[in-house]
Formats: sequence, C-alpha cells, structure tokens
Amino acid sequence: MSSFTFQHCPIECTLDSIGRKWAINIIRDLFLGRKRFSEFLKHNPQLSGKVLSTRLKELQACGLVEKNVVETTPLLIEYSLTDKGRSLGEVMYQMAVFSMRHHSDEIFHGNDEHIESDMKNLQRVFCGEEIG
Repeated sequence: MSSFTFQHCPIECTLDSIGRKWAINIIRDLFLGRKRFSEFLKHNPQLSGKVLSTRLKELQACGLVEKNVVETTPLLIEYSLTDKGRSLGEVMYQMAVFSMRHHSDEIFHGNDEHIESDMKNLQRVFCGEEIG
C-alpha cells in the first residue's frame, strides 16, 4: 500500500475548484475562444444566466478565470483563462481522450473514422501543441 504525506486528496482539491455543474463547460468554452456571457449561454442551452454568473464568480475566486472590462460604449465584459486556468489544458485534453476512447459510440455515434484527427485538433485547442 502506498503512503502519502498530503492532508487533502489532490484530486478532490481540483474537483472542489472545477467539479461543480457547468464549470468544465465554461472552461472548455474559454479554451475554444468563447469570451462573452452570451456566448456561454448560446453554446450551453440548458445553462441559466443565474448559474452561469455564479460559476464565473466561483472560477474567478479560484483564480482560474479573469473578468475583463473592454472600454467601449456600451461596456463589454469578456472572460479569459488565467495562467492557472490554462494549466488545466492537459487535464481537459486527457478527459476528452478518455471519452473518445471509452465512450466512442456516444461521442461519434458509431462513426469514429475521424477520431485521430479529432484528437489532434483537441490537442491543439487544449495544449497548444501536438503531444507525442
């Protein structure tokens, strides 16, 4: 049996930051270049504005997301990942790979001929480069 010196499970600690419903979707959307409140709602039709507002505040409090006010008339609010938030890219990529490998019927509806190119595209989105 392995022994560890940490007092709190590091996986549980990460899930405390990103495990709430819709948090992963928001982080994914930020990696995909979506920045505005309306874009998050458009690409997540089941997500309410109230929950989105709450999740964005929580992700900001965790230091994963920052709110940027663009000086225009009317004021424009955009959100972006912090360095800490961008460090989740590899985790997001690995979650996507796991699903593509182990839930391919659900992901590809039986047509997984493009799995390799999709994996490479996801790698670029989340990691900024091809791995391996």
